[in-house]
Amino acid sequence: MGNYYGAGFASFFDSSYTGWVHRFSPRLAEHLTRTTQLPHTAVDLCCGTGITTSYLLDAGWQMVGVDGSKAMLDIASTRNSEAKQEGRLRLVVSDAREFTLPQQVSACFSLDGALNHLPSSAELERCFAAVHAALAPGGVFVFDLFEQSHFLHWNHVTVTDTPEAVVVKRGAWDPETRSGMLRVSGVYNGGDRVERVDQTLTSWYYDHETVVTALCSAGLEPVTHEFGGADLKCDSGSCSRTSTPCRTVFKAVRP
Repeated sequence: MGNYYGAGFASFFDSSYTGWVHRFSPRLAEHLTRTTQLPHTAVDLCCGTGITTSYLLDAGWQMVGVDGSKAMLDIASTRNSEAKQEGRLRLVVSDAREFTLPQQVSACFSLDGALNHLPSSAELERCFAAVHAALAPGGVFVFDLFEQSHFLHWNHVTVTDTPEAVVVKRGAWDPETRSGMLRVSGVYNGGDRVERVDQTLTSWYYDHETVVTALCSAGLEPVTHEFGGADLKCDSGSCSRTSTPCRTVFKAVRP
């Protein structure tokens, strides 16, 4: 995906960019547990530092965490070490477009705009095809994608200046090409050592029609869901101070 997070950024990300995931994950865990009639097995695609995985594990699910960043998975492994030792969690280093599982699962989810890193609708469809292959018939796929409102703050320089971190974010978002890049650089003190934060992110915006077309082309059927309101709000930029949703949540099923 070209956005695999390095060690310094992974630590900073886990401490600073996971507020929405902490808020939404319990709701997702409750929803999947209540509505899934199949065995409670799931894959957390682009699982990052394993926050949502931990909520599903607490709800009794058997989990696979997939991410392209070993640095992110190292944090996920530490966070969920007990479940990993017990065999309730397996972590896999893989691209979201290429992952495979030895056994199909009942649910797949990918959160916090991770799939916005995919650089074209064709690549989005490749990812959805991999999800289709991973799901058992009747399995569900829940994911969110950022709206353009989320990315507008990339056009401004922002600074994080706390006792733990001094980090500058600067970038550009082009509404016409619906793509942009963000440079994140500075230092972060994780407690036992100071780490260099040096990461360039690239993202693309996909409208609702494009996403639905890609889902259907991959053999997944979009369905209605109960997520909305506060579920659609993020923490960053001007969108956190307005009523404008900064993400769309999708749900699809493998027939």
